[in-house]
Amino acid sequence: MAYSEACDFLRVKPGDYVVIRDERRSKSAQSYWIGRVISCIGGARNATSWTLFQVINIDNGEIIIINADIVERILKSSES
Repeated sequence: MAYSEACDFLRVKPGDYVVIRDERRSKSAQSYWIGRVISCIGGARNATSWTLFQVINIDNGEIIIINADIVERILKSSES
């Protein structure tokens, strides 16, 4: 994975559509879902470095808070 792809979560902003790795499923079969970012939550050491995202699952409407590192990539930026 290229550096820019590995660090996509650093550029996430509220309103972005993102691909999220589903960690609730079994580890043998990777599963993904698409969510829209509602808000970004900064870390304790640097409030502008996102560590958590509040997202809405676009398939079922579930709103959850996820760790930033399970965001695989940005599908559509809020600026687009």
